[in-house]
Amino acid sequence: MLKIHRNLLRKAMVGQRLLKVSSRSPAAMTTIRQKGTFSMDPELPSLPVPPLEQTLSKYINTLEPILFDSEYAQTKRVVADFMKPGGVGEKLQRKLEEKASKSDNWLSEWWDHCAYFGFRAPVVINSSPGIAFPQENFKSDNDQLRYAANLIQTVVRFKETIDNQSFPVDFAGKNPLSMRQYGKLLSICRVPYAKKDGEIATRPEDSRHVIVAHKNHFFKMEVYLPGTNEVMSEGQLMHQLNHILDSSRFEDDLPVGILTCEDRNVWSQGYKRLTRDAENKENVEEIIKSICLICLDQPVTIPQEEAPRFSSQEGSESLRQVLHGGGTHQNSMNRWFDKICQFVINRNGMVGLTYEHSGAEGPPVLAMCDQIMQMDFNREASVDVPKSTGIEAPKMLTWNLDYDLVDRIELAKEKMDQMSSDVDTRLYNFDLFGKNVPKKFRISPDAFFQVSLQLAYYRLHSHHPPTYESASIRKFKKGRTETIRSATPAAARYAREMDRTNYSDEEKKGLFFNAVDAHVKYTQDAINFEAIDRHLLGLKLTALESGIPLPELFRDKAFGYAMHFRLSTSQVPAKRAACLCFGPVVPDGYGVCYNPMESRFVYAVSSFNSHPKTQAGDLGDEIAKALEDNHVLLASQSKL
Repeated sequence: MLKIHRNLLRKAMVGQRLLKVSSRSPAAMTTIRQKGTFSMDPELPSLPVPPLEQTLSKYINTLEPILFDSEYAQTKRVVADFMKPGGVGEKLQRKLEEKASKSDNWLSEWWDHCAYFGFRAPVVINSSPGIAFPQENFKSDNDQLRYAANLIQTVVRFKETIDNQSFPVDFAGKNPLSMRQYGKLLSICRVPYAKKDGEIATRPEDSRHVIVAHKNHFFKMEVYLPGTNEVMSEGQLMHQLNHILDSSRFEDDLPVGILTCEDRNVWSQGYKRLTRDAENKENVEEIIKSICLICLDQPVTIPQEEAPRFSSQEGSESLRQVLHGGGTHQNSMNRWFDKICQFVINRNGMVGLTYEHSGAEGPPVLAMCDQIMQMDFNREASVDVPKSTGIEAPKMLTWNLDYDLVDRIELAKEKMDQMSSDVDTRLYNFDLFGKNVPKKFRISPDAFFQVSLQLAYYRLHSHHPPTYESASIRKFKKGRTETIRSATPAAARYAREMDRTNYSDEEKKGLFFNAVDAHVKYTQDAINFEAIDRHLLGLKLTALESGIPLPELFRDKAFGYAMHFRLSTSQVPAKRAACLCFGPVVPDGYGVCYNPMESRFVYAVSSFNSHPKTQAGDLGDEIAKALEDNHVLLASQSKL
C-alpha cells in the first residue's frame, strides 16, 4: 500500500487535538460540565479525512463475508485500479482534503442533503423513527389529560434548559460531545420544497405554544401565562385540554395533516397549493412555530394474532402508533409528520414520540424522553383549576380547501393505508438477562447483541447480510453518525460454525470472542471517524460535483450490494423500558433497534409484509434464541 505522508501527519495532528481535549484534570472536567450547553462545540476537532489506503483496505475486508469469491476477486481488482499512484483515487482524495481544510465539517451539508432533505420518499416509516414509552394505565379521559399536562410542563422546562444553556454537556469518557442536535429538537419543523426540503427554527420568544392534535383537528394552545415566562400549572393546562376535547367532539372536517405522509415532491406541490390561502398559510406557520405537537389519540384494538414468546402485544401496537399511527382507521390522520417532535398520548395508555429524523439521532432524543418517563403524576389527586383570567382558549385551526386539495387528501389517505399495512413491527422484552450477563464476562453489551444478531440472521437466511449499525461521531464538530459494519469476517465465521457439531464449545467460544473483539474494534474506528462509509460517500460526491466521470469503484456491483443494508440496526439505551423503532431501509430488509437494560433486552424488529422472505416475528424469535444460546455457550466456560 502507498504511504501518503501528508495523511499520516494530518492523522497525528488530529490525534493530538483529541488528546488535548481528553487529558483534562478532574477539576477542569467539572468546570467544563458546568459551562453552557453549547460552550464546548467550538473547541471540538474538525472532521478529518481518513487516509485513502486505510479506507480501501477496510472496504475490501468488509466485503469478504458478503460476496461470492468471484465477485470478491473482481472488486479487489477494481479497488487496486482506483488506488493506482497518480490515479483517480488520489485525485479525489486531494480534492476532499482541500474541501476539509476550509470547513469544520466537510460532510455536514452533504449528509443533510443525502440522508434527509434530498430524500424524496415519505418521511413516515422510511425515515422518521418512533419511540414507545412504557405502557400507562389511563382509567379515564382525565388521566390522559393529566399525563398530557405533565408532559407539556416537562418538555417546556427541558426546552428552557437548552435555550438558557443550563443543560449539561454530554461526554464520552473524558471527551465532550457536540450538543448541536439538542438545539434541533423543539420549536423546529421540516418544510417541503421541490427537489430539496428545508427546516425552519423559531426563536424562543416566538415559540410559546404547542399544537394539540385531537380527532384529526389541530389546536393552538398557549403554555405560558400571559405576559410572563411562567409555565401554566397542571390544572390550567388540563382546563385548556378539556376545552379541546369539547371543541372537537362533533366536528368532521377533512384531515389536512395526512398530506404530510406523502412523497416529498407530491407534498411540496400540495404545500404550495395549501399555503396560497392566507388563513391556511397562517395555520401552517402556527404549526411550524410551535414547540411541539401533542397528539391526543383515540384508543385502538390490540391484534390478538401476535403472541411470540418474548413479545408484548400492547408494546407491538404501541410501536405502530408511534411509527405511523396505525393507518387512517386509527390515528395516522392525527399527525403532522414534518414536525420534529410529536408526542403521542393514546387514550388506552400507549404513549411515546414520533420524531422527524433530520434534527437528531436517538441519544439526544432519549435524553429528553427519559425526563418525561421519570415524571410522576398523581392520578388520584384532585385538580385545583385556578380561574383562567386572561388565558386565551385554545384555537382550532380551520382550513379552506379547494377540490384539488380534497383530492390530494384522499390520495394521501390511500397512500398511508398502503404504507402502514405493509410494515410489520414487533416489540420484544427479552427478560432472561440483560447487559448484566455480557458485563459479567467483560464483553461489550452492544457487541454481544450484534454478534447474536448475525447468528440469528444467518440461521434464518443462510447468508451474511450487509449490516448497518449507527455510531455517533459527536466528538467532532457538527458530528452525526458513521456506519459500524457489524457483519465482520469474524462474526460471519462464528455464525457459520456455531451450529456445527464438529466444533467443540471451546472452539466456538474462541470464534465468539474473536467476533466480539472485531466488533469492538470496528466500533472504536467508527467513533473516531476511521471507518469507511462516510469517506467513500465523500469521494463519490467529490467526483459528481467536480464533473469527474464516476469511477468504476462506485459503479461496481459489489459497492451497490454493500450499501443495500438488509440489516439496519441501532443501539439506543434508555433508563426505562422504552424502545425506538424504525422501518427497514430496503424492501428485503429488517429494522432492528434495541435498548440494553440491566436485566433485560428490549428490542424492536420491523419488516415489510410485501416481501415473501422477511418476517419480523421470525427474526425477533431467532434473536431471542441466539441471545440465550450465546449465554449458554459463555456460561459453560465459567460454570455459571
